[in-house]
Amino acid sequence: MVAKSFTPVGVRAVSQTLSRTQAVILGLVIVGALALAGYGVARVANKQGLWAETVEVTAGFPDAHDIAPGTPVRIRGVDAGQVIAVEYPDHDGPGTEVTVRMRVQAKYADRMFADASAQIHSSGLLGGKIISIQPGDPHKGALAGNRLKGIKPFDVNEAVAEVRDLAKEAKGTATEVKALAKDARETVASAKGFIDGVKDSDGTLTKLIRDDDLYEDARGTLADMRKLLARTDKAVGTLEGEMGNLRGLVADGRETFKSVKQGSDALSKLPIVRGYVEDAAALLVRPTMTRDRWPIQTRDLFEPGTATVTPTGHTHLNNLAGVINNGNKVSNTEIVVAAFFDHTDKSQTNAAALELTKKQAEVVANHLKGNNVHKLGTFARRKVVPLGMGTAASPVLEKDNLTMSRVEVFLFTPR
Repeated sequence: MVAKSFTPVGVRAVSQTLSRTQAVILGLVIVGALALAGYGVARVANKQGLWAETVEVTAGFPDAHDIAPGTPVRIRGVDAGQVIAVEYPDHDGPGTEVTVRMRVQAKYADRMFADASAQIHSSGLLGGKIISIQPGDPHKGALAGNRLKGIKPFDVNEAVAEVRDLAKEAKGTATEVKALAKDARETVASAKGFIDGVKDSDGTLTKLIRDDDLYEDARGTLADMRKLLARTDKAVGTLEGEMGNLRGLVADGRETFKSVKQGSDALSKLPIVRGYVEDAAALLVRPTMTRDRWPIQTRDLFEPGTATVTPTGHTHLNNLAGVINNGNKVSNTEIVVAAFFDHTDKSQTNAAALELTKKQAEVVANHLKGNNVHKLGTFARRKVVPLGMGTAASPVLEKDNLTMSRVEVFLFTPR
């Protein structure tokens, strides 16, 4: 008996192969796609200078300012390479610098001269960093040792301080020049009175003064004094004019800073950006909400100078979480954890204190969330916002006499 194959009703075996023309077209499509992908990779690699011949140059900066490997390097605005390493100095002290190593395309090597410089700039809306190289003067000769001069980035606070110092110095100089003018006028008046008195007298001194040579000398001296007085008056007028210009510069600077602040405030309110911007006043000043507040000294929570919670700190935070969870499960409430650093404590710089308090606030916020203070129910949640204040004072005038280094936990409830 011969076995027969069985095909279910309604099911038909289908076997189909590509024709020669279809196979050729499919192959061309695949080859075209691969070629296009390869071209894209080649363009990206060429822009990054991966295949170009390169040279390494270095520059020293007092601070790295968020520069990291991969940061673009531009010469007169033209992409020329990228940062390959940021090296911390061997020792700390006055004049020590962070060394930034850069890989630059070789075709630009001969375009950097002895006075070439590098400066860190911000680029883009969110402040991405780039290194901008100015090639320098060809008459200064070739760049020695492939080492560029690092230029300190512009700092608004330092500029304001310099303008204030300049204004104080100019004001002091104006006062001194005015005093000099006053003394010169008094001296001229005294000399004129003396000469008039001598002319009116009949004594031996009068005969001596009436000597033509001595008289001419006296007249010359008086003329010189008048010239000095005129020059002094002119100097006072010039300085007063410069003071006016300086006042105008300060006023323009204030308007500029005001405009920048307004732009920054507007930018911070954009939906994408505002989640990354901490506005202490907006977080801590809530006129439409009631506030509960629990301050804790930093030394009772953390090991000195760190964001590491001590065993005692764990106990404090666990107890605080219990208080918040007991009867404070109200909808639309919000918790803010603010950390402050004593501005009189010189163990930290302002920048380091700001970073330390940010981390301390994050650690406390995460610890409280680990105790479910953010949960209002099965699905409902409330925000727990960490806020590092650094050495800045609280925007709220508190009546309590608190230690400067502290962590405060706020619970805001709608009225």
